[in-house]
Amino acid sequence: MTRVKAFLNSGELTLALRLLIAALVLYAAIPKFADIEKYSVFMLYSYQFPWLMPDMAHTRILGYIAPYIETLIGLGLITGVLTRLSAVGWGLMSLVYIVVKVQVIFIQGRIIPCGCFPGPLSEMLMTQSVLIDIVSLLACTQIILAKGRKFFTLGSLLPENWQYRLRYIW
Repeated sequence: MTRVKAFLNSGELTLALRLLIAALVLYAAIPKFADIEKYSVFMLYSYQFPWLMPDMAHTRILGYIAPYIETLIGLGLITGVLTRLSAVGWGLMSLVYIVVKVQVIFIQGRIIPCGCFPGPLSEMLMTQSVLIDIVSLLACTQIILAKGRKFFTLGSLLPENWQYRLRYIW
């Protein structure tokens, strides 16, 4: 049991998960900048979930902001800057995505492309992408809780007193 706990808290595992999630997030976010209207805003419109965003203005704003937030989260995870905050952000986004996809699939009864990955994976269905969100949520949980999350980060270059002050978000 202690070997498993040591492995789950290891810096190497945390680094691997950070890089994996960051690559996933950036792979999803960066192509959206080619046409944010088409790849982000329109996809949110297609979900048709009025309980989360009651009018089109809110959907449009979220559609324009989401790729920027995703990019910042991905860069935070790669560099190790605000690692815990970045993992919390992606974990929450994954949780929201799971809830929205379950609502579209099971309540609305529609199976549509998720729009998560413009480009080669643009036709991935929501049913397929839910698994990615669940794995992302689990990986983010490990990053948040691991004691070795400062392994190979820019945060480890900060003075000790700053590291102590930022311990809850770094």
